[in-house]
Amino acid sequence: PFLEHDDANRALMGANMQRQAVPLLQAESPLVGTGIEKKVAEDSKTVTVSDSEGVVALADGKRIVVSDDGTLPPR
Repeated sequence: PFLEHDDANRALMGANMQRQAVPLLQAESPLVGTGIEKKVAEDSKTVTVSDSEGVVALADGKRIVVSDDGTLPPR
C-alpha cells in the first residue's frame, strides 16, 4: 500500500510474485478472518443478496434458485 516508500527492487519482486500467483479453481474458506469480510463484500456491490432466507438449490451463469430446504421447486 505504501509503494512510494518501498525499495524499488522489493516493489518489483512483489509485483512479480503477484503476477505469478495461480488462482484456485476450488477455493476454500479461510481459517482465520478479520470479521469484516461480510461488510466489505456487501459494500462492494459485487455480491447478490437474496431478500428472503433459504438454501441455494441451483446456481449457474444465468440464475440463482433459493428454496427453503435446498431442493429444486417443480417447474
